[in-house]
Amino acid sequence: MPEFDRLSHLAPNLTKMVELIGASQRILVTMHCRPDGDAAGSAIAMMHILRTLHKDVVVFNVDPIPDNFSFLKGSGEIVHELDDVEFDLCLILDCADPSLLGRKFPYDKITCPRAFVDHHSVPWKDCCLNLHDDKASAVGEILFHLMNALEVKLTREIAEALYTSIITDTGSFRYTSTSADSMRVSGYLLATGIDVWNICSHIYEDNPVEKIRLLGLVLQTLWVSRDGRLASLHANRQMLRKCHCSGALTDGFINYARSIHGVEVSIFMTQLEDDLYRLSFRSRGEIDVSAIASSFGGGGHHNAAACTLRGSVESIRGQVERILGELYGLSIPDSEGGR
Repeated sequence: MPEFDRLSHLAPNLTKMVELIGASQRILVTMHCRPDGDAAGSAIAMMHILRTLHKDVVVFNVDPIPDNFSFLKGSGEIVHELDDVEFDLCLILDCADPSLLGRKFPYDKITCPRAFVDHHSVPWKDCCLNLHDDKASAVGEILFHLMNALEVKLTREIAEALYTSIITDTGSFRYTSTSADSMRVSGYLLATGIDVWNICSHIYEDNPVEKIRLLGLVLQTLWVSRDGRLASLHANRQMLRKCHCSGALTDGFINYARSIHGVEVSIFMTQLEDDLYRLSFRSRGEIDVSAIASSFGGGGHHNAAACTLRGSVESIRGQVERILGELYGLSIPDSEGGR
């Protein structure tokens, strides 16, 4: 196995995580609500890794796994309710902030040790162990090293899940998070014989018709500031009902706003209640959107972050603009009009 640039940085906590898992039999694995490819792929990979070690594993998310990740073996075993909260260990993957586990996650009832595996910029403070690398392209990249430290053999089902994690969080190896290490890890995954076309066609070219109809409505909400540096899209509950969609089907819509020439920050707002929205942020790299999300109680990493905010679409845009001004000195003129 070749040298990995940051393996020495991870080694101490990898050893501690191996010991923690070794001392645990019943393990809960969870990740952020409305799971994307990194959350779903890493959680499913972790399930297979732990079961190889003969652990009793429960994978939980408050939301269903999106259909385009349902091809992953084991995706149908993810549960959405916990009748029993007695575990030896809780592994939290790809979640920058406890609030992103979802309001229905029984956080206070989980009394076992919590361990955190992530590549977001700020580790949790109330976990017994943070296996954290903010230079990793995805949680799947970190789990590849954990799998090796646990001396678990790389199987095709693990490789498919880890590859899903990495390819989605690198934007198919287009984002700046793509590194020599992420490419080396992906090479090992491909060597198992996984079918890349099958994986990618499920992820990117197997959308339900309802999602495409929803996209048509969402694109009509496009707003761009007059200077062209900020863009937003939103989906309200009326749109979701009309298209028979859940909020999870909006995954990826934010990239249409970010793809506009000159846009530096894009926002996607999903209505949760009358005046409550979940905000997703994306950056082209100059602006750290995790700082924006953190100022509203959320979190994330440099180019992608999330939080929840109360207000109307217009007032929320105004709040984001003010923070951009405070943090980066950006002045976005005539924001109410947009273009």
